Amino acid sequence: MGKRDEGDYTCYAKNKLGKDERKLSIKVGPNAPKIGYKSQSVLMVKLGESAKLSCQATGEPAPRIIWISPRKDVISVSSSRFQISSDGTLVLNKVTLADEGKYTCVARNSAGDDVKDMKIEVESQEPFINGLKGKSATKVLGISYQTALLHCRVEGKPEPRVWWVTPFGLSLTTPYLGGRFQVHQNGSLELRGVATFDKGTYLCKASNSFGSSTLSYPVAVMVFPPQITSEMLSITRVSRGSPVTLKCVATGIPKPDISWTLPGRTTLLPQNRLVIHSPVLMNSGIYKCNAKNALGTDFKSTYLQVPIKTPVACRVDRPGSEC
Repeated sequence: MGKRDEGDYTCYAKNKLGKDERKLSIKVGPNAPKIGYKSQSVLMVKLGESAKLSCQATGEPAPRIIWISPRKDVISVSSSRFQISSDGTLVLNKVTLADEGKYTCVARNSAGDDVKDMKIEVESQEPFINGLKGKSATKVLGISYQTALLHCRVEGKPEPRVWWVTPFGLSLTTPYLGGRFQVHQNGSLELRGVATFDKGTYLCKASNSFGSSTLSYPVAVMVFPPQITSEMLSITRVSRGSPVTLKCVATGIPKPDISWTLPGRTTLLPQNRLVIHSPVLMNSGIYKCNAKNALGTDFKSTYLQVPIKTPVACRVDRPGSEC
C-alpha cells in the first residue's frame, strides 16, 4: 500500500432478509528507508577520472539522501568537485589521492534512517605532476629582485619521491630550506630575490615503482631600469591662486618608486601626482621627479613660474603703468 490508497472504505453485506454496511478509514503510516545493495563495496578509480557511487533507497515518505565524506563532513548537493543526482548517486570529478576512503550514504525520512558504506581506492600508477604524466614543460618569467614560485603538485601510488634539480646541477629534496631556495612540503620551489644569474631550466622530478615524470621550468629573468614616460615642460607657467598638478609616470621592473624634490630640496614620500592648490610666489622654483628601483634611477624636472602679480592692460595715457 501507498499514500494513494488512503481514504474511507465501505464494506457491504446483503441477503434476502436485509443488508448491512461498515465503513473503515485507512491511513498509511510511514515506512523507514531501505537502501538496495547494502553490502560494502570498493570502487577502484584511476587518478584524474570520475567516480560514481550509487545509493537508491525506498521508503514512505520518499527518503532524503545524504552523503558523508571520509573526513566525516556532509557533502554539499552541488560543488565544483561533487554532485549528487536526484536518484542519490554521488559523482566525484577528477579523483585525487585525497579522495580515497570510506563514503557513507544515509537515507532518511520521518520513520528512520538506513546506511550504506562504499570505499574509493585509487589504482597504483606512475606519478603525475600538475595533472600530467611523463615529460612536460612550463615557461616562467621571473622578475628581478622579486620571488618566483614554481609549482610541482605530485600524485601517484605508491607515494612518489619528489626532488628538484637547478640549472647549476644542485639537487634539492622535498622539503628543503637553504639560502634563497625553499622546497615546500607540497613540492613547490620558491626562489627569493630573483637575479639574472638564476635564469635557466629547473627540473621537478617524481618517481615511484611504476615509473617517473619530469616537469621542466625554463626560467627567464626580466630586468628593466626606471624610465619616466610622462611629458614634463622645462617651464610650467601658472596663474596665482589657480591649482596646478604636476604628473610623473615611470616604467621599470621592479616597479620604480616615485618621489618629488621641491625647490627647498625637501623630498616628498613616493607619489606620482603633485598638487599645489593655491600657488603663490614662494612656490616658484625647480620641481624634480625621481624614479628609482634596484637597477637605477631616472629623473625629470620643470621650473614652476608663479607671476609676481596679475598683469593689467598697459595704458598709453598713463606712463609707467605695469603690464
